[in-house]
Amino acid sequence: MKAADVYRLVATEVGPPLVGRGFKKLRGSRLAFQRVVRNTYQTVWFQCDKYGWDPHSGSRFFVNFTVSESPTFDTLGRHDERLFFFLTDAELAGARDFRDAVVARIPRPPASYFETFQAECDRRNPANAAGLMAAIRAQFEPEPIPYRRHQDVGMRYWLPTDVTWWARLIASVLPRAIEQMDSWSGEWLESPNV
Repeated sequence: MKAADVYRLVATEVGPPLVGRGFKKLRGSRLAFQRVVRNTYQTVWFQCDKYGWDPHSGSRFFVNFTVSESPTFDTLGRHDERLFFFLTDAELAGARDFRDAVVARIPRPPASYFETFQAECDRRNPANAAGLMAAIRAQFEPEPIPYRRHQDVGMRYWLPTDVTWWARLIASVLPRAIEQMDSWSGEWLESPNV
């Protein structure tokens, strides 16, 4: 799946509720929505994994909720959280279960897939090759540890319906996330050191 397809699917689900709360899609962005609140810029922006789509493991994407004093939302001087910060315990458990369901649908790659990674890890970083290979193999296994609010986890997808499921979760969380962003905007004005 190309990044443009992921952004299109996400925008279909989260665009209308964000626009309904006064956000505008930023022109020229891959997928970012922004509004001004009390002289701060609130931005909800999405990014696909920097490694892109892998035909053997799929990919993942992230959503960021940012309040800054500048319309440039990916610079210093901002308050930034990712989706899991806003999830309830039940939603965190559901997100983990869904991630495991996505991984279970992905066909196991051939042995040559892992052999290629092993050779590259041995060549580039032999001291850490075992740890890197464990991380690569973990992409195909259930998540052994419950998700936590401050954990930085990408939303795994294999099929377009996986992206839609994550986007609907994001849309359901938007009201409380935006309320929290509103409080950050208020704190920003009170604290000169932010």
